Amino acid sequence: MTQDSSTAGLVLRTVLHHGVAFRDQIAESTGLSAATIGRQVTSLVRRGLLRERPDCTRSGHVGRPSVPVEVDDRLLAAGAVHIGRLVTTVALTDLRGRVLGVAHLPTRGGDADLVKAAARRLIGLHAGIGGRTLIAAAVVAPWEALDRSPAVAGRTLRDTTTLPTSTADHVAAVAAADLLFSPEHAHGTTTYVYARETVGVATVHDGVIPSSGRRTGSVTHLPTTSDAACRCGARGCLGATVATIGPRAAAAGIVERPDVELVHAAALAGDVDAHELLIDRADHLGRAVAIIRDLLDPDRVVLAGQAFTAYPAAASVVLDAFRRTTGLGPVPITLSRFGAEVQAAAAGAIALGPVYRDPHAALDRHSRLVQRTRNTRRSRSASTVVRLQPA
Repeated sequence: MTQDSSTAGLVLRTVLHHGVAFRDQIAESTGLSAATIGRQVTSLVRRGLLRERPDCTRSGHVGRPSVPVEVDDRLLAAGAVHIGRLVTTVALTDLRGRVLGVAHLPTRGGDADLVKAAARRLIGLHAGIGGRTLIAAAVVAPWEALDRSPAVAGRTLRDTTTLPTSTADHVAAVAAADLLFSPEHAHGTTTYVYARETVGVATVHDGVIPSSGRRTGSVTHLPTTSDAACRCGARGCLGATVATIGPRAAAAGIVERPDVELVHAAALAGDVDAHELLIDRADHLGRAVAIIRDLLDPDRVVLAGQAFTAYPAAASVVLDAFRRTTGLGPVPITLSRFGAEVQAAAAGAIALGPVYRDPHAALDRHSRLVQRTRNTRRSRSASTVVRLQPA
């Protein structure tokens, strides 16, 4: 990474965190000189990553330094694929991580076939929004829990979309999304606990996210007092306690099929039995979060995934169970800011990561892949013409 490229990333991230930023604000936040900031802002505007906001110019000031800039979310987009145990989420996000379009498909088939189907859905979403250049993509999943290969998935997504592609564990991706858009969590230690169809945990120290090659920790078999049967042969494992809500509700006749989203909908509509199932799950989750917190002793805890966010009445139960169980006293606990869009936002943040670290290199990499794809297609087309010529 060149100094200019890393400096460009620093400027881009600083503007993202400010929202609308004047050059002197960027200087105060980064310690860079006015000349360096001017040069980097100009290059980032030229490449469609920043835009000037003359409508926000300071009163009584003239000249370019008085015109603030913001991240330009109109021109570029990133592709996001999140593979869950039952559902695979496909989405497009803008440079601010906002979801522009989303689709879902069943998690079926081998890694290559599943990701090809997701990539085709991604291409269709992109065609539907129009007017934006898709510059990067990512695929995230609880790889170990699903026994799937990040290498195969990443390669398939890259080859199908011809985009620079990244992979990550899905809880590390949740942390990446949170840190990109909530930089205050980068100080000290933050523990992220995720629960939807699977459960997971990742701990971030001073903004350093566990790499895709490192295990982020497993709480799948953390024991609870539930009687849920786990695939490992035991009963009460946390992963099974969370994942079997749909099947339990279907077996009890609460919902027509074993889909946890139907259980959420039934509880929200006033079904008492669905409510009791979700309250019981919340109690187990709260106690599990307390055990995780006491083991890791972070400065703060962030809860993500629909098991925490989809049924608001359960949130206080999680917190009450946490307080009853922890032995270390209070700690700041917040719900993920992304709510039901956490899967799309997490995968989108992994796709955007290279852009915010090294924007010029990321765009150059995209341009090279586009040109290589065009050359390959021309070569194949020329070869076909030669073969069709009469002898």
